[in-house]
Amino acid sequence: MTTKQQIKGLYAPLLQANLDLVPAGRNKVWLKPVGPVGRLIRVDRISSPKVCVVSWHLVPFFMHETRSWQDLGRGGDEIQRSGRFPGGYGWFWSDPDIYEDFVCQVEAVALSALRPLDTGRKCLEFLRTHPYCAGFLNKDWHLAACIALDEIEKAQEIWASMRPLYFSGYIPENAFEQQMHDRLRLLDEPLRAADRDALFAILRRWEAETIVGSPLEPYWSPGRYPF
Repeated sequence: MTTKQQIKGLYAPLLQANLDLVPAGRNKVWLKPVGPVGRLIRVDRISSPKVCVVSWHLVPFFMHETRSWQDLGRGGDEIQRSGRFPGGYGWFWSDPDIYEDFVCQVEAVALSALRPLDTGRKCLEFLRTHPYCAGFLNKDWHLAACIALDEIEKAQEIWASMRPLYFSGYIPENAFEQQMHDRLRLLDEPLRAADRDALFAILRRWEAETIVGSPLEPYWSPGRYPF
């Protein structure tokens, strides 16, 4: 398996060259400041100890389906090798060129796209139109995004199609489903009344519940709702 030391060594030159990145978690680095939507790079292990995978992610901390600061959200994509090195397209630890290529590819593919997304609105609009990510955004995601963007009428339409399940006596199967179930029911009354202040207060609370007490809190700039 890929080790923590290998991941730390891979990140070292990237962190040295990009002072707006901060490591938090075993295998992630984050762009500062950390806003209501986290922007991160992830190096992860797979079943083979010879290779790792690299990806970028945008994680909305204020959404009802976000379980913790370590969630990856629904928006992200892999970062591939450049192909200009003899080691080929995989991030193989045996290839000494991966360290240089890692910095080049993360900067060119991920940071160039993520740095300009310095507001919650920019992050959500980017995901809505991204050719790969858009297909993974479900009703739950769009509901919370519409509220955050003050698109309350759209949020009401989405909720009208979802509401029957949450008021039909359905019993969630596990703790995560129960949390989502309870959170979504909190939106019902203020959504139906178009009570923007109450809706934004709920999103602020969920964001804080995700970040407060986590390693990201020192770098956190709370969202101002609506975006």
